[in-house]
Amino acid sequence: MKKFISALLLTLAFCSMIALAQSGRPFPYPRVPSYIASDSAAAEWMALHFWDNYHFDKAGSDYSTEQNRRGFVAFIETLYTTNPALSIEAVAQMMERAATSEDGYWYFLEMAEVVLYDPSSPMRNDLLWEPFLRHAIGPRSPLDAASKKRYETLLELVSRNQQGTIATDFAYTLANGTTGRLHSIRSPYLLIYFYNPGCSECGRTKAQLDATGLLESLHARGVLKVLALHPDGELSEWRRLLSENPSWWISAYDKGEQIHTRNLYDLKAIPTFYLLDSDKRVLMKDPVVEDLIYVLSTL
Repeated sequence: MKKFISALLLTLAFCSMIALAQSGRPFPYPRVPSYIASDSAAAEWMALHFWDNYHFDKAGSDYSTEQNRRGFVAFIETLYTTNPALSIEAVAQMMERAATSEDGYWYFLEMAEVVLYDPSSPMRNDLLWEPFLRHAIGPRSPLDAASKKRYETLLELVSRNQQGTIATDFAYTLANGTTGRLHSIRSPYLLIYFYNPGCSECGRTKAQLDATGLLESLHARGVLKVLALHPDGELSEWRRLLSENPSWWISAYDKGEQIHTRNLYDLKAIPTFYLLDSDKRVLMKDPVVEDLIYVLSTL
């Protein structure tokens, strides 16, 4: 459930949030009981009691947008420090409280989408976004049928290739017409890099990775392969810029655009990374490049 960020950063984030909670700041943070001594126990307590003092029916009147944003981000940071089952329970509890007010429910459901699913958010995390979606389409949600339908569609897409599951297999085609399949690539680790040629953000993230030297080093050690996949149908630019990719990458395209047409992967933005282990189990799904670099440095 946790994002792959260092234990130190998680501790600092939680300590910062606890400091806010105990300092009398305007957002109604709960006060961790004095009998709870360890940080891990305090994080679990905070996750389950974070919204005890909050009035969801007054979300837009008694609290400023900034207070709500800071509070919600602090709540998500708390979930990063707890185990997956407790994080899911904490989200369910929050949404149960929010469901008493349709306005409050919409307010935080939309905020969750921005923080956890928007491709520009550094905190995007499908594992945490999924329980929000499941509650939104559930029997205790105050949403109407039309609204639930949208979230059902989102849930179907988000739940695919989730961290810990086996990545969906697909065919790829090389520039010379040779074809292969994802599950046939043998390597201790495999990085799928969905990209478009000439994409400025792709260039930025590739430059960040190149600057570390990690990909080349891991490949030289026989630890990692990279499948750089162009998922769109326009190939002239892809062929023209193909030489910009390292020669040892598996540079390919999706013939017939099956990934898009069959919604095999959630490509809400380009570039998108997936890090897989030798069994093609998803270790990282759409991480921000900084988190990816951290994990690659530990392989």
